Amino acid sequence: MPGPFANPSLLMDCSDAELEALLEQADFGTFEPGRDLPPLRERLLRLERERGLTELHRRVSDKVLAAGARLVETPRYIGMQRCFALSPDGRHLAIASNRLDESHGGDVRIWELATGRVVDAVGFETALVGSTREPSCLQWSPSGQWLGVILDQVVIGVMRAFSGALPCFTADVTRRWGSQPGWTVINPKHVENSGHLPAWCWSPDETHLFVSTPGPDGALGCIVPFREGTRIHEDSEGLRWCPARLNGQPSKSRPHTWVRWSPDGSRIHGYCKDEFVLEPSASPEPQSHPSASAIDLRSGDLEYRFDALTLPVAFSPDGTRLAYGEDSPRLAHGHTGQMVSVLNRDAELRVHAVEEYVWSRDGRRLAVLINNYEFPQVLIFEGGKRLCQADLKRRSFGPASRSGDLGRWAWSPDGTMGACLLGEGGKVELWKVGTSARMLRRLEGASGIDGLAWGADDTLVGTGPHDIAFWDVNTGALRFRTSLELEPGRVPPPSDWNPWPDEVARFIPSGRGWDFTRAQPDGTVVCPPGSREKLEPRLMFSVGGRHAWPWRWAEGTRHARWEDAAPAPVAPPEEDAFEERHVPVPEGETLEARDARHAKWGFLKQYQAPTRPLDHYRAEPVFTHGPAISRANLAPYLGKGVLLRQTHSGTWYALGALLEVSDEGILLHPRAPIGSYRERLLSFRDILWIGPAVPLETPES
Repeated sequence: MPGPFANPSLLMDCSDAELEALLEQADFGTFEPGRDLPPLRERLLRLERERGLTELHRRVSDKVLAAGARLVETPRYIGMQRCFALSPDGRHLAIASNRLDESHGGDVRIWELATGRVVDAVGFETALVGSTREPSCLQWSPSGQWLGVILDQVVIGVMRAFSGALPCFTADVTRRWGSQPGWTVINPKHVENSGHLPAWCWSPDETHLFVSTPGPDGALGCIVPFREGTRIHEDSEGLRWCPARLNGQPSKSRPHTWVRWSPDGSRIHGYCKDEFVLEPSASPEPQSHPSASAIDLRSGDLEYRFDALTLPVAFSPDGTRLAYGEDSPRLAHGHTGQMVSVLNRDAELRVHAVEEYVWSRDGRRLAVLINNYEFPQVLIFEGGKRLCQADLKRRSFGPASRSGDLGRWAWSPDGTMGACLLGEGGKVELWKVGTSARMLRRLEGASGIDGLAWGADDTLVGTGPHDIAFWDVNTGALRFRTSLELEPGRVPPPSDWNPWPDEVARFIPSGRGWDFTRAQPDGTVVCPPGSREKLEPRLMFSVGGRHAWPWRWAEGTRHARWEDAAPAPVAPPEEDAFEERHVPVPEGETLEARDARHAKWGFLKQYQAPTRPLDHYRAEPVFTHGPAISRANLAPYLGKGVLLRQTHSGTWYALGALLEVSDEGILLHPRAPIGSYRERLLSFRDILWIGPAVPLETPES
């Protein structure tokens, strides 16, 4: 194996003058991105902080990029982030997300933790990607070579990581046996062969996948051979169903909702959130309950089923121990289901409301997050015995993750420290863990975060539905933070305004409307001059598919250039943006009829009605969620067109005339798409932002 292209120690310790001479003499023919790029990038970042961009940045970029690299744009606006998976080496985080317009389609992106930038992206134009219903929809293979994700709530697609390519393997085995029973719906044809969201996992040697799904003769899953370039279905050759007998009899169990393959390859362990077993001796109306069980892979039968399980629950990484219980945290043996200990009895503590169990990566330590009324704490156990506790001094935990992939406690890779997400003002606390717990520092910038992961290279990453942040745990400095959500007052631009209809639109808000941009893999960036400053920090070359190299360092070389292409002409709308409309008031109207009219139209007789589609407007000024959305602030805009964003089981936008404002809510025409239709007014609490609608200008020809 050839040596490094330059001495790493000299590279980091030399002066700026020595750096230039060192890099001029370096042998870039032996340059290996995984080994040589991170220290070189760190040294050039330091040079940029001290002296700004130099000619050396351009010369080195020319050499680093000569072997080939793809330009990747770290996104500004995407849909909700749904699934998260930290790579086995802790250097990359994979995230599956919706598209912004919430239609079919999504993306899987890989973020490099050291830079907080996207280095790989795979887009799915029609398939739904991942899910927020269950954890582990997105999983790395043990070696980090492959990445699997649930598609359309049914199919498992596996892609080669860092290749930018669509899945080269699919497993679709849940449709025939896993479809919803026809008698449970009005139209049985609608659920025929529809399948279901499967729990799944990798084998330790990456040669098979296990898929948890109902199967023939009461089977609870199947073992699927993994071979690149193949498509697996229920009748494929090599697929093996697990009959899941228990004590020689059909188990009558339901499939797991979370599974893992044991490191020794002998069993599948997991849990089911809603077990429903119909036994002959069962009561007439048995209740569903959680359960845990393990499947012996030689026979395909259940080794045990643990029906006394209560949530929350967490298996240790090797599956040998099972932590569970809300009011009385307990440990059970992961191979037998037999209870080992009651943790709070050993700790001599009264525990109320366990919120999460989080094992360290080596399984040596267990963090138990407890609410305990007004005294939230994190109890740390080692070997089933209490080691220490972190007293949060009445500070509450942050919001729970919707995906369940990441928690509010993250262990350092060696298990000696932990990070805890708090709810007050968006903060993260770092704790040293030993015979006692000691708070080291607080990290700012955690608003919108509901999950943490502690990666390699002293990097902590926090994620939320629309936010992501990266911190240096040694200094507490925020390396990078971004919101992937549209600014208040904006909705996605009209699709027919995109000057490149055959490509996914990228856009940046401008004073008149939108600037459309395009980052091409060869380093050419199409962007109007007024938006270049906003776009440039998000442009990175992906070197070797894994490492980000700033595009700005290569500007002025053959690898990177701006292009100011004119967008395609868009015909302006012919009609006015608003029109005056009148609510007829009949002469001699009765009080009953007047009240009925007010219930539909408010107290106005004349109002301003928007005439264009919702995405042809923006809102300015903006009132955001909280006290600002009130009767006093909104009353001056009665009768005018307004644009608002709602939150109620999702994100929705609405455009219409503001007909009435009360102390509790508003009456909009046409009615907003979400809300109780039994209530006349849309409640203030369901509005994230609202403002007078302002028509957008069409893109310039």
